[in-house]
Amino acid sequence: MCTSEMSENSDSKDLVSSDGKDASDSGTRNRVTFDDVLVELGEFGTYQKIFYFLFSVPFVVSSMQLLGWVFVGANLPHRCRFPDEPTDLETPGNFDFVSDTYVSVDGCSYINLISNETLTCDLGYIYDTSIIGDSVVKDWDLICDRKSWRATIGAAPMVGYLIGGLLTGYQSDKFGRKPTFISSIFLLFVSGLATAFVPGFFSFTLARSVVGYAIAGIDNTCFTMGLELVGPSKRTLAGIACWFFETSGLLCAVALAFLLSNNWRLLQICYSLPCIIFISYWWFAPESIRWLIGQGKREEAKHLIQKSAHMNKVNLSDGLIEDMENTLEEEMEEEESRTYTFVDLFRYPQMRIKSVIILICWLVCPALYYVLLLDQSEISTNPHIGFFITCAVQIPGYIFVIFTLERKTFGRKRSQCAYLLLTGLMLIVHPLVPEECYWLRISFSIFGRFCANCAYTVLNLYSAELYPTVVRGVGIGSSYVISRVGTILSPYLLLLGEMSPIIFGSGAFLAGISALLLPETLGKPLPETLLDGERMQRVILPFCKDSDNPLDTIKSAMQSEKSPFKRNLQRDDSKC
Repeated sequence: MCTSEMSENSDSKDLVSSDGKDASDSGTRNRVTFDDVLVELGEFGTYQKIFYFLFSVPFVVSSMQLLGWVFVGANLPHRCRFPDEPTDLETPGNFDFVSDTYVSVDGCSYINLISNETLTCDLGYIYDTSIIGDSVVKDWDLICDRKSWRATIGAAPMVGYLIGGLLTGYQSDKFGRKPTFISSIFLLFVSGLATAFVPGFFSFTLARSVVGYAIAGIDNTCFTMGLELVGPSKRTLAGIACWFFETSGLLCAVALAFLLSNNWRLLQICYSLPCIIFISYWWFAPESIRWLIGQGKREEAKHLIQKSAHMNKVNLSDGLIEDMENTLEEEMEEEESRTYTFVDLFRYPQMRIKSVIILICWLVCPALYYVLLLDQSEISTNPHIGFFITCAVQIPGYIFVIFTLERKTFGRKRSQCAYLLLTGLMLIVHPLVPEECYWLRISFSIFGRFCANCAYTVLNLYSAELYPTVVRGVGIGSSYVISRVGTILSPYLLLLGEMSPIIFGSGAFLAGISALLLPETLGKPLPETLLDGERMQRVILPFCKDSDNPLDTIKSAMQSEKSPFKRNLQRDDSKC
């Protein structure tokens, strides 16, 4: 069925004016949006460059906190302590102690060569500290029958991220990007330090959950702030450049881990201390102009626009800001006083379909991204080298996306679909390549990782452009929530062995095909209101006629509510 019906007549007031005329008809007269203002203001002038940089730097500390766990909780090589070896030696060489009576089996048991009896590690464990000298795993023996405890700690930030994605997204849209960022960065500072001083497993796990919650707020607000600062032609650069900061944070994490490999608590403190710097943003960083406009705070928005014009050394056309205000007044009479929630992502037909597809992509892309980068053993037995190479290969992907995403041949939609479909192809084909073809298997693996990284990069930009300003925070927050579900489930799917690549590959194909229905956003203005989302960005459904009037769907739904006969007729002969 092509027509989507609306459940309440009151909802249609956001889309159709009270006098019965289409809101789009009244809005087309001298319609000016903030994107139009940005064109004159300078799409990436001095004002935008300064504050885009300032709101990208926090990605460094958030990525250090999240993935610094690789070294803080490093799983060191270990074996059982033998009864005949010294008990007062804890040196790297002691791991290689050779006993005449006992031999290690799998790190969790050993054999008595005389009695041929298999014994458990009742005397404790010996760790190989030649590369990494200290970690949470070593301190609390999170190995063997307690290895699931380490997995729990690893999943804890994802659980916090899942909750934080929803709550901080709502907080960002309701109270502003800036207050949400400040509260999140302070929470990350406190919880990050707490993980360095807590005494045991349970308190550490709780602190890591709070870390994940705070990171969700930081990532949500910083990405949204950066994207809302710039004009349409610079949006690709803004949507991707911030991930260079994330990669820089990962490289900083491995550098600090190399220098402080013998004390995980000191390493965790170093990951946390830089957060305190960003609390100073409260005094000099501005609020998002787009958010102020969406909330009806016109005077504050006008002041920041004039300030940015002064910093960019440009003069705005007479009446440009007033025309923008008049446009917003016409389109947001009903919307400006509303509080938007997750439900609004599915309130109207076009937004509903786009939200479902976006969330499918967010369920698949992050899972693919993290799973394909999870196993570093094939790169190097040294965790520092393996992690460094894994992070470094992201940079060519970012550069490639920057140079191709602005070209009409690629665009957002085609790029997203192509990267997902290619990733799925590599995942399904890779297990079929004979093990003798070592370099071919490696090539497929690297290319699959490259495509997965590109797909994840494009999705962050593409989904933010599809959500209208009034629900962008909620939309991005909800996307982060769904992404955490995928990353939490993905390690369990890996336990399926040979079937796991087929499952991940099938998921990539599903997401790639679904993305074909999404509209292209390259070079187009960002939608400000829900009306903009219905009018400016329309889903392309197969086997359905394209309506001449963007609001035909809503009118049809309103009429169908008045008569069950009309509803039946509408199902048989409708336009999408």
